[in-house]
Amino acid sequence: MKALKTERLILRRFRESDYDDLFECLSQLEDDEFEGYPGITYQSGREQLEYRLGSDIYWAAELIKTGKVIGNICCTERPYGAVEVGCIINESFRRQGYALEALSAAIGELFREGAHRVCAACDPRNIRSWKLLEKAGMKREAHLKKNVFFRRDENGLPVWADTLIYAIGEDEYKARSPKSRAEE
Repeated sequence: MKALKTERLILRRFRESDYDDLFECLSQLEDDEFEGYPGITYQSGREQLEYRLGSDIYWAAELIKTGKVIGNICCTERPYGAVEVGCIINESFRRQGYALEALSAAIGELFREGAHRVCAACDPRNIRSWKLLEKAGMKREAHLKKNVFFRRDENGLPVWADTLIYAIGEDEYKARSPKSRAEE
C-alpha cells in the first residue's frame, strides 16, 4: 500500500523517529483484554518498531497537524485476493473518528490496488471494534466459537476466545453509493 492522505491523517510506513509514539500506544494495550502486549517495556517495545520498520503490512497513522503517530493499520495478504485489516489507535485519540478515517482509507486503497475482498477479525465482546467494522461497510460473516487464545490462565491452560469475521467484497464496495464512500 502506498502512503495515503485523508482529511486529518497520513497513513505511511513507520520511521525510526516514531518509536516514542508507538510505545505510548502499545504500552496502553499491555493488559488489554483484546489486543495485548504483555510485559512490554520501553526496551522490549523496540522489537515492535523494528518489526514494523521492516514490514510491508504495518502503516503508521500520523496526525497531519502535529506529526504525532496515534496508531497503526495492519494489512495482511490472505489467499485468493483477500487482505485482512486491523487497526490500533492511541487511547487519547479514540472516539474521534480517526480509526474509521484510517480504516476506510485503507480499504479503499486496497480495492484500488486489486484486492478482491477485505476482511477483519475481532472478539465479539469488543463492541467498539465490530461497530467500527460495520461503519466501514463490512458485514459480519461468521462467529467462530472458542477458536483462538492469546493468553494462558494461572495453570498454563489456554483461555479460549471467540472470533467474529467481517468482510466486504470488491463488488459490494463498488456498489456502495458515492455518497457513502465519500463519508470515509
